[in-house]
Amino acid sequence: MRSTRFRLSVLAVGSLSTLALAMTAVPAAAATPAAVMHSLGSATGGHYLDDSGAPVVTVLNDADAAKVRASGLKAKVVRYSLGQLSAVKQRLDTTGGVPSAGWGLDLARNQVVVDVYDATPKAQQTMLLETARQYGDLVRVEHHPGAMSLFIKGGDQISNGQASCSNGFNVEKDGKKLLLSAGHCEKLGGGGPWNGGNTVDAVFPDEDNMLVENASGEGPSEINDGTKITEFADATVGEQIKRSGITSGVTSGEVTKVDYTFEAEGYTVYHEFCTTAHSDHGDSGGPAYDGGKGLGTLSGGDTQTSCFFPATLSAKRYGVTLPNS
Repeated sequence: MRSTRFRLSVLAVGSLSTLALAMTAVPAAAATPAAVMHSLGSATGGHYLDDSGAPVVTVLNDADAAKVRASGLKAKVVRYSLGQLSAVKQRLDTTGGVPSAGWGLDLARNQVVVDVYDATPKAQQTMLLETARQYGDLVRVEHHPGAMSLFIKGGDQISNGQASCSNGFNVEKDGKKLLLSAGHCEKLGGGGPWNGGNTVDAVFPDEDNMLVENASGEGPSEINDGTKITEFADATVGEQIKRSGITSGVTSGEVTKVDYTFEAEGYTVYHEFCTTAHSDHGDSGGPAYDGGKGLGTLSGGDTQTSCFFPATLSAKRYGVTLPNS
């Protein structure tokens, strides 16, 4: 069987008696990071979660930091705006992809991170690093051993008789039960049906998602460790996550990069998020999640990094929702 896996976010309570009315006010909840960032316009470097799990909104000056703190959130003054970081990341995207390399946003450190591997071709690596150096400390370069490569095997296993992948999430559309997994499983693994269900659609490269009919008739909104998934959400730098797959089982880690672009063996995927969670051959398509939040499906990475395509983007593309149970 062929194996394919990308290695490579009371009011006042009143007590009324015949003698007196006592009221105790409960402080209002803090504003959301998204709302605070919206109020700041372009004067923010984005937000992340600190080691305690608290959201931190980054700003460009002390006055805006005071506004963030007044809203009930933590603030950090940084040098570069989210617009500046994103513009450099998009500039790197125009390189057309560099084999065994990738880049994305580390909002906790207010930088674009460029990852290169031993297997990155020297000429293209030199070109990429020369481009990165143009931006000074806005870009950080990290060197890694080995290479990004492609494999398929499985998660909560789905198989087409030639290869197998992991199911990411059970979803529904128009009353039909469906499976959401990784598109490279379909494109590189010989095509459906998967576990007896026909492939509805698959997108790879650029994106990495696949929608398959759920022929089992069973489709609870949960992970195989019993975790109930109640919503799809975007990952946030600093967020603690778990991931599941048939080879590595359930492992955990932290989101380190978002809006990540990488190329492996001639295929480029955009808008991924990467984590420190361990995965290995056979975990492709499996889910990343944070409690009840479904975050993404595994594309690949290496033994120290796992990258996922966002579930929010896949759900939007296919118009699917989570089951009610």
